[in-house]
Amino acid sequence: MNITPQQAEVFLRAYFDPDSDAVEPAGAGAWSQCFAFRRGEQDLVVRFGKYVDDFHNDQRAQGYAAPGLPVPAVLALGPAFDGYYCISTHAFGVPLESVNASQWCALVPAVAAALEALRLADITAATGFGGWGQNGNAPYDSWPGFLLRVGDDTPDRRTHGWRMKLATSPEGEAAFAWGFDLLQRAASDAVPRNLVHCDLINRNVLVEGDRITGVFDWGCSTYGDHLYELAWFEFWSPWAPQLDISLLRAELEQRWRAVSYWPDGMASRLRACYLHIGLDHLAYNAHLGDWPTLLATAERMRALAEGG
Repeated sequence: MNITPQQAEVFLRAYFDPDSDAVEPAGAGAWSQCFAFRRGEQDLVVRFGKYVDDFHNDQRAQGYAAPGLPVPAVLALGPAFDGYYCISTHAFGVPLESVNASQWCALVPAVAAALEALRLADITAATGFGGWGQNGNAPYDSWPGFLLRVGDDTPDRRTHGWRMKLATSPEGEAAFAWGFDLLQRAASDAVPRNLVHCDLINRNVLVEGDRITGVFDWGCSTYGDHLYELAWFEFWSPWAPQLDISLLRAELEQRWRAVSYWPDGMASRLRACYLHIGLDHLAYNAHLGDWPTLLATAERMRALAEGG
């Protein structure tokens, strides 16, 4: 979708509130555009995208908001243009991954607190592993059942056709085959079932000073192993070298010890997460035709899976 601020303002005034004004671009992700606007004294944002499930996930995620895990409130969603819109409260701040090294040090306790809020979220009313839908339930009976679907290339997937594209890169195809074979052996049922955001450093967490001001874009969220969040930060650390992820791991481990908790089989569980993150993004970058990023991702996956 390619919506202009003028189109967004006309839409908002016609379908949301005639007092909507001061519309301006507020960023864009892989699947949606975002605009900030005002309604009277209220600061809001509207996103436009083709996948309404993402917006339903954001709406449902409000129920998981907690101290340290601020989730913007969804006020309205529905059809718009050739897709859908979602209006929510405006969280102010800068993306987590844009902070410098000293700012990161100050933020580590807040990030660890958010990860713990995810781990401790009550998801007993929902069922299954993997991505959750509008009813809150996920489709897989086990964590491996979800992880191993990373090899699927079915028409219902947004990246459908990635396998044919990947086949044009012998090095990329070999890396995927290597990683998937390893994942089949590494994936284990012996994991807890937690709330996992799965996309915390793609402009989806805003911060101010030493606090998190908003966690949004829950379209990739799953039920599964909470270690996936730590694995995510560790996997992408070369792309944000100013973030010392060892500080985050140390802070999490300290918090776990303080409550007499320790993740059983932590090393093997993290390995499965590294492999899944790598494979998922090999497929995504093949879909985009971004071969330099694909090869860098393959190298990172191999280094982590081999303990480097």
